[in-house]
Parts: sequence; structure tokens; C-alpha cells
Amino acid sequence: MDGNSVGTDERSRLRRRSFLKRTGTAGVVALAGCVRFNTVTADGPAEELIQDGFEAVGIEPPFQTAIAITQDEERERFAQLLRDELNDTGFFDISIERRDFGSQVDLMLSAAEKEANAMFVASWTGGWDPSDYVDMLFHSDNWTPNGFNVGHYESEAVDEYIDAGLTETDPDERVDIYRRLQEELVADSPASFLRFRETTHVWDDAVVTDWQTYPLRTGAYYAVYAPWADAYTDLEDGSEFIGDLGSDVNNYDPVSINGTVSSQATALIYEELVGVDFDGDVRPMLATDWEQLDATTYRFMLREDVEFHNGEELTAEHVSGSFERYEGAIREGDVYDWYEDSEIVDDHTIDIECSREYGPFENALFNVPIVPKAAIDGTHELASEPMGTGPYRFVEHDSGNHWRMRRFDDHWFEGSKTVPETAPIETVTLEIITERSARQGALERGDIDFSSGVPSASLAELEKDDAYGVGRHVSGGFDMILYPAYQAPFSERSVRRGVNMLLPREETLETVYNGVGQLGYTPISPLLENYADESFQEAIADEYVRPN
Repeated sequence: MDGNSVGTDERSRLRRRSFLKRTGTAGVVALAGCVRFNTVTADGPAEELIQDGFEAVGIEPPFQTAIAITQDEERERFAQLLRDELNDTGFFDISIERRDFGSQVDLMLSAAEKEANAMFVASWTGGWDPSDYVDMLFHSDNWTPNGFNVGHYESEAVDEYIDAGLTETDPDERVDIYRRLQEELVADSPASFLRFRETTHVWDDAVVTDWQTYPLRTGAYYAVYAPWADAYTDLEDGSEFIGDLGSDVNNYDPVSINGTVSSQATALIYEELVGVDFDGDVRPMLATDWEQLDATTYRFMLREDVEFHNGEELTAEHVSGSFERYEGAIREGDVYDWYEDSEIVDDHTIDIECSREYGPFENALFNVPIVPKAAIDGTHELASEPMGTGPYRFVEHDSGNHWRMRRFDDHWFEGSKTVPETAPIETVTLEIITERSARQGALERGDIDFSSGVPSASLAELEKDDAYGVGRHVSGGFDMILYPAYQAPFSERSVRRGVNMLLPREETLETVYNGVGQLGYTPISPLLENYADESFQEAIADEYVRPN
């Protein structure tokens, strides 16, 4: 069954509604398409696709809708370019709706239920496995609010590819599956992929030493102290490191964290069984070793003498309970996409049984922080105070101002040839600064030591300035447009395809992002080169995106 089709009754309802002139609101974003009886002539293959879709659902142009964005200078400029491009076709009459990050996320999670009439400018941060880039966004099991399939997109073919990729363990077969999946997604266009991001870090070179740039935005602050990845940072003088966050922290509990900033803020507080280091290699963290017992069962040996921030000692019960906390939570798929059960062998040995053969199993464990029993049994609310085994413990969150952590002196690490036993930095303060230009200003004034969000237009000049260190790395993130596939005319793939072809990618990359990043046509980042190398990207673009 094609998830993009609209039933007869629904088509009739939409057709009748399209001929009604209304002055009220539809959904929560913008007025749905009021028909104006004028003639629009399609100019070129992209507009012809849009016209076909409009005719299929009985909507006459211009269709009124909105582009919903967070309050960000770069997104604002892109939204203006996209609005002008689409309005110029005569098929659309588009406005721009601006919200703070928390309100935008809330809207996206409820958009389908409320029939919000909007396209969403959003970003997604995947990880080290191709499934991270597609499963939660496009599988029909992951519709909002319990997943991130905002448009309630459904495709039997896409679901089958995603499921096959998750169960396949042969590396070459996985590459083939995910390449075919990406082709299907671009052909169907539930989203348009604009740009693969670069992770860009800038620091005061007179203050910060030995900084390493982690490719994924969620791990921006691993470089402060990540002994499992052979990484740490020191200061030339003082004991407080001051960085920044691009928005407020809105979630502390791993089972409900739904934004990059919350992950950045808590990354030094929580730890997992394994980690993925700066080069993408899986490394032991709370587990010292593991082995595969059969196709679906793994045995993990845990570190001894690991202490949580509340004094509890890590045992296998913490691992089992931490997994089971995800059931019914917004991030349930992080665990229950593969988890079946666990068996505690002894205090520091646990067998984890998967519900199926699962290709990205080790990488998936990096998404599951282990939490204390007090959080598992409900006597401690992680939503009020995050608590883990990490090298830093939570001190305070002054909402809208800063997030502060202090070194956890009872951390388990005993030192190595490359990393000291104790984190050199005592206090980590992350100032909440929403405007990119303000983040750069704070760095230049010396108010902060480090920024992960200066304007892309400034990077070239900062790289030339000996006062600053600059780290750049292709990241696991991409910028995109999410379409409301639950609502006409975006229920028609031809409309989504046509808009995808009109997306001003090249102009946006050069004029908005000043060449920082790479053009994006498919969802999987070139960080995972086998799945998304340049030749593959170009072939997809030529076939489905660039007008002929």
C-alpha cells in the first residue's frame, strides 16, 4: 500500500474544503489553502510535478502555508530564500513562522495530530551507523509523538528497507540496502535534504589546550574529558572552562531528551556501556569487554568500583533497569528496536538478548546511558537532576542563562599514558547564547573560552587569527525540510518532489552558510563514506533532484 495515497472520502473532503474561503486558522501554524481562481502556468519539470499534485487533490494555486523555523539568523535567511523561490512559481503563498527551540519541538511533535499546515526547517544529528539517519525520521512505526516521523510519512518499501538494514550484519549487504533506501527516499521526498553540516569549534588559544573536535554535535564537549576515547583538555590558567549552548536545556532524562543541546549538556554526566571515539571506533566505557554468545545474545563484563554521583556502585541491575526505563518513553526506539531481555549472570556480568539479529547493536549501546537505581525505581527524578557515572556531576541550571557541572572526583578512571587520572578542569560552565553573532562576540570579549556555534561567515577570518584555534570536521548532521505528508497537497509525492527540485541548495550553501558544509541530497552523512560517497550523492542528484 502506498502511504502517500489519499482515500476517496479524504480526497472529497479536501476538494470541498479547498473551495471554501476562510478567515480562521487551520491547525496551529497557518491558514490552509484558500483557492483563488487564477491560472498558473507550470514552468519546467519541477513546477509540472507540483501542478500534477495540486490537480490530484483538487487544490488550485496559490496554496497558503508556512515555513516553521527556530529563531536563528541562518535559518531565517534560508527560509526567506525558499519562500521566495516557491512563491515565484505562483503555486504557493508562503509565510514564515518563528519560534524558540522548545516551542518548535513541541509543535513538530503534535503537528500531525493538530493538522498543522507547515513545512518545518529542521536539523537531524545522526551517529556512526546509517540507521541513525533514517529509522526515527521515516519508519512508519516512529510517527510522532513517540518518534520523530513528523509528517506521519508511510511507505511500505521504505519500512522494508529500514527493517532489512537493521537486521543485516554483513557490511557489504548493509551498504547495498542503505543505498537503495536512500534512492527510494529521495524519489518519494518525505523530506528535502539541504546540507550536510560541518562540526565547527572555535576556542581561545591562549586559554584552551589540546582540544579535539568530535564529529557529532551531541558530543561537542567530550573533548573536555573522555578517557575512554583518549581525549582530555587543560587550561593554561584557572580551573573553570566556559563554553556555550545554542538554546536552553529542555530535558535532562535520557529517555526523553529530544534535542541536540540537551545531549551536549548532559554528555559529561552520563556514561554508556561502550563509546564511539573521535574516529568512529567502538571503545569500552562502563563495560570492559564483551562477546557474542549466539546470533542475538551478547555477554558484557562491567567495570568494578564504578560509582554513581549519588554513591551507588554500578552493577548489572543498573544496566538491565536502565534499558527497561525506555519502554513507553519518547525515545523507546533507542532500546526497544532491538532489546528483548537481559539476564544478570552476576553483579558485574550481564547477558543482553536482542529481539532479532541487529547490525548496529554496538553503536546503539552508545545511545543508552546507564542511570542509578534511584532513577530506575522512581525515587529520584532525572528530569530535575541528571545523575550518572560520568566525570562531571550536575551543579545547576539557570534556565536561559547557563548550565554548570563540577568534576566528579570519584570517577572510575585510573589514568593512562595519554590521559590523567583526574580531569584537569574542575568546573564546566556552558552559557546559553541563542544568537550566533552573540556567541562570537562572547568569545572575542573573553566571556567564554569556546564556542560550537559562531556564524559560518566568520570561520575563515577566525582561522587566520592566531588568537583562536579552529576545528572543522564533516559531521553526522544535516539540515532539511520536513513536509506534512498527512495533509494535501504535501500528501502527494509529486508536490514534494517538485519542491525538492526547487530547493535553492547552492545559493543557500554559498550565501547563508558561506561554503561551510556540503550540499545534501540524501539523508546519510558522508561521515559514513561507504554509504554516501560523493559519486553516489551526485548520481542521486542527477536522477531525482536536478531538473532535466
